[in-house]
Amino acid sequence: MRKIISLLLVAVFTISLAACGSSTIKIGVVLPDASEERWANQDGAFFEEELEALGEGYEYEILFSEGDEAKEKSNVEALIAKGAEVIILTAEGSGAGAVQAAHEAGVILIAHDRMAKSADDHADYYTTFNSWNVGKAMGNHLVEESAAEGCTVDNKCDLAIFAGRTADWPNATYFFGGAMEELVPVMDRFNIINVTDDFSDLDKPTETDFDKDALQDAMNSVDTDWNAETAATKAAAVVAQLGDADKSDEPVFVLAPNDDTSTAIRQEFAKMANPYGTYYTTGQDAADITLASLMGDPIKGKGTQTMTVFKDVSKLVADSVAIAKNVVDGEDGLEGLNSGPSIDGADTAYSPIDTLTIDDKQNTYDLIFATGYKDKDSDVFSNIDFSQYE
Repeated sequence: MRKIISLLLVAVFTISLAACGSSTIKIGVVLPDASEERWANQDGAFFEEELEALGEGYEYEILFSEGDEAKEKSNVEALIAKGAEVIILTAEGSGAGAVQAAHEAGVILIAHDRMAKSADDHADYYTTFNSWNVGKAMGNHLVEESAAEGCTVDNKCDLAIFAGRTADWPNATYFFGGAMEELVPVMDRFNIINVTDDFSDLDKPTETDFDKDALQDAMNSVDTDWNAETAATKAAAVVAQLGDADKSDEPVFVLAPNDDTSTAIRQEFAKMANPYGTYYTTGQDAADITLASLMGDPIKGKGTQTMTVFKDVSKLVADSVAIAKNVVDGEDGLEGLNSGPSIDGADTAYSPIDTLTIDDKQNTYDLIFATGYKDKDSDVFSNIDFSQYE
């Protein structure tokens, strides 16, 4: 046995390297918190699978930082002490301490899904789903659906806008910027119903030409902190502002930053005295509740979500591991990967994304259930008849 893995099953456990008969490693992985579903049972499990498949000569260890940046840095230092040549890190915060520790030791650092940087240094490589294109897919959905609903400058439709965590750079800003690239050119077809309109005067941004400060200033008032409760509170303020207005014959368009916040926001809109007749909203991550909604079940789907961006984290993990293998093999880190513009100076690999919509259930079935990415026998999907898509 040549590995060590710290995973949350019933409790977090660690097997010592000495007990495994190995005292050195080549590749280290540090993930944020084993109590979170994604890091323990998605990325963590995929990392184990991908790293194990590399075979002999690529000894590895996976550690979790328990939501603590100090623990994160000590994890990096521990991996360095065991001989790691490259470390894959999903930063809990800025990742500054981890970057410093890695580079002082001459170790290559790969920022997985979240940028890791300090004021004067940054990760060597960055793996992402191209957050700008994720945002563009969200914005494009609202643009297309509003056109189909007949929204024009003379027949304006209501639009509510929410963002992720402004401090989550570059991800949240890129999500927002990509959406604004699509929405800004047609903003005159909408009534902004947010309590504060910080969006109407934005210039159209592009991935290679945008004003970071302007985007983040616009995000601040609708920053959900990636938190469902915070998103619900901000959505409730919008609903309160609408009062008893009868919206039963109108559509509404909602830019929601991810599936968890999207669910919370639509549940608040559903509390209106006279709710909108049609509700269009965005998201990302292909969460179970969202998938239930997209497949036609608004009960277990907790309302209607009309699209999500599916980011297959197994592909992101595969890219991070491929870079690590290249480094260990003495090759260019991005050899064989899809690369794009560097972000904050880090060479960047872009993993593919897919858009799932409520009007193409077959596509959702094919990408999510037929592939086994999600188990259709899970209780959250029990109201869905999958036989018509098989």
